[in-house]
Amino acid sequence: MKLMPGRLDIFKRKNNKFKFVDNIEEHDFIKLIKYDKRTNKIAESALDNLIIPFPNFEAADFNKVHDWNAENDKYGKSYQLYIHSLRFVSSLLLQYEKNEDIKYLKKAEVFIESWIKFMDSKPQSEMLWYDHPVANRVQNIIHFLYLAKNKLNINEKKYYKVLRKHGEFLMDDSHYNYNNHALMMDRSLMILGNILDDYDLFSTGYRRSIETFWYSFSSQGSHLENSPDYHRMVLKMYLEIEEYLKKHNQTFGDTINQYLELALDFLPVVARPDKRIPALGDSGNSALGRVKKYRNFSDSELGLTIIQKDEKSKFYLSFISGYSSVTHKHRDDLSLTLFYADDDILVDSGKFNYGKDIRRRYVMSPEAHSTLLFKKEDYKLVKENRFTRKVRTDKYFENENYTLVQGINESFENSQVSRLIIVLRKYPVVILLDKASSGVEETVYQNFNLSPKSKIEEYRNDFAGILTKSGNRVTFTQIGDVKEKVDITSSQTEPVQAIVTTGYGKAAETKQLRFSAAVNNSNSYVFKTVISMDDSLNIQMTDIDESALKISVNGEEIFINI
Repeated sequence: MKLMPGRLDIFKRKNNKFKFVDNIEEHDFIKLIKYDKRTNKIAESALDNLIIPFPNFEAADFNKVHDWNAENDKYGKSYQLYIHSLRFVSSLLLQYEKNEDIKYLKKAEVFIESWIKFMDSKPQSEMLWYDHPVANRVQNIIHFLYLAKNKLNINEKKYYKVLRKHGEFLMDDSHYNYNNHALMMDRSLMILGNILDDYDLFSTGYRRSIETFWYSFSSQGSHLENSPDYHRMVLKMYLEIEEYLKKHNQTFGDTINQYLELALDFLPVVARPDKRIPALGDSGNSALGRVKKYRNFSDSELGLTIIQKDEKSKFYLSFISGYSSVTHKHRDDLSLTLFYADDDILVDSGKFNYGKDIRRRYVMSPEAHSTLLFKKEDYKLVKENRFTRKVRTDKYFENENYTLVQGINESFENSQVSRLIIVLRKYPVVILLDKASSGVEETVYQNFNLSPKSKIEEYRNDFAGILTKSGNRVTFTQIGDVKEKVDITSSQTEPVQAIVTTGYGKAAETKQLRFSAAVNNSNSYVFKTVISMDDSLNIQMTDIDESALKISVNGEEIFINI
């Protein structure tokens, strides 16, 4: 086998192609997960034939029969995906490593052998041969083979064929999309190439993982799949793969590694003041686990802006406008979240089940976000927005008095909307200047998705006041002529409305404020809104001309160029 320069020692020679297990060393693979506080529970449940596909999921009962088609309505497709990843087997293997009790290793073998038998029966199962579970299953099987050598009687020929079958699937470009699942596939191909002494497998995974990197990260080191949780996951995978490569005298190179260093700063900056990851896109609200950094951030390639002040004020605003990938993307453009003084004010819907659950469809829609939406017309997410930028962050500016950001959505067939956000540095005040136009008769709604822990205190045509969970008062004031009364949207199930989600199968009821206005083909401001988080402030806003306005707060005048 002729290897490329610099890789002459990456593959070990084996005399017999079916004698590969004895040659597997710990540095030859990457464990799928690490031991944590949930590992023991999942492993012990598996000993009792109760399969927990993913932490905190409800168990599938495998006592009477190993039901590899087990489903659970609460978790949608995710349930089958994690079952066929053999993720629970990884917990058995980690538990065996921790206490060296052979029963965990033998139980892992029982489940893997059962899965192979299921596979050989050629069942109709959507997640049996799907990118994510195939890639992760490879890691678990190789981890098992490493631990089982000299401990169990392994049919190497059978496992060789099983891994080869996985390799053939992973090599097939028709199964490959440039996203986080693609990187899982590439990681497993590199591991398989090493284990099976197959340079084609390794080189394909290595090459594609580099291509996927340049497709998946912005010039600022932001992962482009619209969800901070996936930034964390993909960054972790790249860092782990780089460590794996170094053990075999290989690397992604200086340029990618410098971008990975840049990417390490993303989560500390975009995390909320409560050190939770914001529930944007398909993210939950998991803990940051690192030191929070307080500085503003705006990445037009990602379509995300974070405006914050300092640790003392605990002011935080996120704004979404634009995207470069449709993966994990909601129709949440021009939406904002707002957090102040340890209180959620405006919240977003994040992670939920994947699949056809009507709640999933709802939380991906504009109606589930604090944005502008039309009564009749919606917009579609398209891959081409990476180049056309019909939805984009159009402007970002900051000085000692205010921070300003503007987003535009021109991807409607007949209409368009834009939102300009002004955040005052000295005061807890947010100003929204919202434009909308349409070539047809339309109504535009200005939707505010309230925290489930807030209460609506009062409302009228041009004003609404809410109380946060801490009892702080937040006001929403419309400047100018608002002809239609504000609506309060309450939570309901048929059709689904006014819910927020934060995890698999987790949904909470909330309420929404919704102002409305008729629009025409004149691209003019339909809402000028002042959100104040300090009820004692006297705030006035005056237009100077089309490009400037004056804000007066308790008599202090601030001039803003827009």
